[in-house]
Amino acid sequence: MKKASLVKLYIIRHCESRARAVPIYPTIKFVGSLVIAFGLILIFPKQALALAKFNTNYQIYYQVEDTGKTHVKFVINQKNNLSVVYATNFGLSINETKIENIRVLDEGTPVTANVIKSLNQTSISFPFISKVVGKDKNHTFTIEYNTTDITTKTGNTWQIDIPRLEPDENVAEQTVILTVPSRFSAPAYIDPKPDIVNGNVYYFSGQKISNKSISAIFGKTQFYKGNLSYHLVNNETASIQTEIALPPNTSYQTVYFQNIVPKPEEIVGDRDGNFLAKYTLSPGEKKDIIVNLVVKLDFTPKPTNIQPSDSLLAKNSVWNYDNGVFATTELRNLKSPKSIYDFVSDKLKYDYEKLNRERPTRSPAAESLINNQSAICTDFTNVFVALARKSGVPARELEGFAISENPDLKPLSLTQDVLHAWPEYFDKTKSSWIQIDPTWANTTRGIDYFNKLDFNHIVLAIHGENPEYPIPAGGYKNGQRSKDIYFEPTESINFPSPDFSLQFLKQENNNLLIQIQNNSGVLYYGNLTGEENEYIEKTNTWINILPFSKEVIRLQIKKQPFARGVTSQAIIHLNGNRYETGFSIGAASSKALIYSGIGGFLAIVTFSARYLYFRRQKQKTTLYR
Repeated sequence: MKKASLVKLYIIRHCESRARAVPIYPTIKFVGSLVIAFGLILIFPKQALALAKFNTNYQIYYQVEDTGKTHVKFVINQKNNLSVVYATNFGLSINETKIENIRVLDEGTPVTANVIKSLNQTSISFPFISKVVGKDKNHTFTIEYNTTDITTKTGNTWQIDIPRLEPDENVAEQTVILTVPSRFSAPAYIDPKPDIVNGNVYYFSGQKISNKSISAIFGKTQFYKGNLSYHLVNNETASIQTEIALPPNTSYQTVYFQNIVPKPEEIVGDRDGNFLAKYTLSPGEKKDIIVNLVVKLDFTPKPTNIQPSDSLLAKNSVWNYDNGVFATTELRNLKSPKSIYDFVSDKLKYDYEKLNRERPTRSPAAESLINNQSAICTDFTNVFVALARKSGVPARELEGFAISENPDLKPLSLTQDVLHAWPEYFDKTKSSWIQIDPTWANTTRGIDYFNKLDFNHIVLAIHGENPEYPIPAGGYKNGQRSKDIYFEPTESINFPSPDFSLQFLKQENNNLLIQIQNNSGVLYYGNLTGEENEYIEKTNTWINILPFSKEVIRLQIKKQPFARGVTSQAIIHLNGNRYETGFSIGAASSKALIYSGIGGFLAIVTFSARYLYFRRQKQKTTLYR
């Protein structure tokens, strides 16, 4: 069985190429060597041979210290089920390397353990001093050590991942007792739910932890400070306008841009919610752009009142669910996001050596499904998105940066940027985009990345309308081998409140055009109210203004001055603040005045002519009477 440790695993991406070192969470395997009285085995009935040789009870204590170091203690009680079988030694294999102070006691007597460390794995084995022989005889021993692989501190949040016991016919009962420091924040998530909670002590037992790891997250919000570099060049003989993708807001993520140097000409949003900053480059010009930002990650996704378009159900060259490989009965029965997630995380197998064997290319989902035993994170994502869209669930790909506290993986990111891909789907009942990670579900063999996402996923680009565009940060290399993405956890940072300035642009027919400038580095999505006055109607609408961006609104004119123009003040309420701008409404146009004058003159002439006519008729009538 593949083991895993607390290490989080990533895609390494040189522009278009990606590689990934996988997080593996430890599966703990217990191995006992047996001595058997062979003379007696010959007369055993078959039923006796099928019995478990021992009933083994495990009590495992995890004591988390303020520093994050975890003291682990296994208290193991083994009862013989057979009179002719007894254990002579015991072994424990875990996929952790950062362990120390190993101590083994056999019935209270210290035992020297044999410890072997290899890449991401430690094996502890020892002989028993006590030879416990006889049916129903009990044998108790303990294993203790300290590790920094169980508990990870990221900024102001803590994540705990407790390994599972491998299924074993000898395991009769298991109990896990987790104790955390009292200063820890309230848990945002614990899976499975503990049987008992006593202050800062959590008790787990029974079937709910059978062959299942325990995950817990303490703290509901995490902040990261980041620095991004983009390298642009214009190799054309004429000026060009190009754009870069800035990290966007998502249902989990809020971004505060502290500074963008040089400032873009404008920042626009696309239909997926990407932030695209536009720049013009002269022929042969090179431009380096530096972005300083803060990212806030929330554990609970925010709802949205923007419904996904039908384009997020469409097939294309990458999410090609019209391929015949998707027509099997097994795939036709996948209807819910959870069933698709389970299928993808179980069916595909992460290939750690794939990127060393070949230059990676973006494989269509059908090809990823066919070559399911040689997959990387984009393959997991492609298959999920294709199957979700096929079943009528809007889905798209996220590309971003994943965070690891394991030093064994840090060299991978010293000279290049480490990126990861994972999908999200739209949950209609929650009116929210839900991010999941089937890749990590596969590599961790038991960690739940469907019902919760950790605080280690920062989105750099959203791919929904187009599976290849925009290019995320880290992909604007200009031929350079450089590290352009830096993120580090930080304590809570207060984001600024959006600040606006207004400018009257012009009158257009029966509307006034008012430009609203967002002077802050945070997005504003909320209500806008324009006060009614003598000249303009009341306005009440929702508006989306990107950081450092402009939006134009229309205020409807009540009446048009006839003879001469007027000036007045428009009052706008945004984000709880009051803003004013002057405006002018011109008089009716000169052409309209001419037409009105001609019309008036003709009316007067017509009236005068009719008046004279009737007067003469009256005079004639009087004369002939």
